[in-house]
Amino acid sequence: YGTLTCKVIAFLGVLSCFHTAFMLFCVSVTRYLAIAHHRFYTKRLTFWTCLAVICMVWTLSVAMAFPPVLDVGTYSFIREEDQCTFQHRSFRANDSLGFMLLLALILLATQLVYLKLIFFVHDRRKMKPVQFIPAVSQNWTFHGPGASGQAAANWLAGFGRGPTPPTLLGIRQNSNAAGRRRLLVLDEFKTEKRISRMFYIMTFFFLALWGPYLVACYWRVFARGPAVPGGYLTAAVWMSFAQ
Repeated sequence: YGTLTCKVIAFLGVLSCFHTAFMLFCVSVTRYLAIAHHRFYTKRLTFWTCLAVICMVWTLSVAMAFPPVLDVGTYSFIREEDQCTFQHRSFRANDSLGFMLLLALILLATQLVYLKLIFFVHDRRKMKPVQFIPAVSQNWTFHGPGASGQAAANWLAGFGRGPTPPTLLGIRQNSNAAGRRRLLVLDEFKTEKRISRMFYIMTFFFLALWGPYLVACYWRVFARGPAVPGGYLTAAVWMSFAQ
């Protein structure tokens, strides 16, 4: 490769790597919101919000991949890897350490978000059903310890039978279709869990395929002893290509 071609190839490789890492982090946040804060998620996650997140991810990726083009951390042909990429030397002689630290922090933050999501789902699974104390009523004006308003809420949702309660005169009852839609919450929760599981598998494979190469990069930056074994480095490079 020529110098310019090598820089372009390295730039595109680093750009795609950081873009994938940033995007997987944003997806993990949206997965957490979709399950833990579903009402906020459905109200706030509009088309324009998604477009803004995508633009932000591309902007951050370009900001991370472009400085080495100007020799801030150098792109060059690495003979041991047989590719154009960052030239990782000792942290005293090169400033590529900051780029690697940021990538590692993004991957760690993504795993922590999914870990928090797993804890939330586990705690929700262990929740016990609420035990309501029956309320006392002669004419739908409920009173007593169990007067939580649930009977009136059930009637408004379309589950009530018989004439309109005196306390709810003038208020329209929802149709049965609206009531049925309220029963889909559990199915939606299961669907969101399946989607989150799929995205976590993608994130796990990204980390598993890039992890060995990141270890080799940190080895070059910090280790003063022997060089990275050739077999390990070759396998790590091909694993990053497989991603």
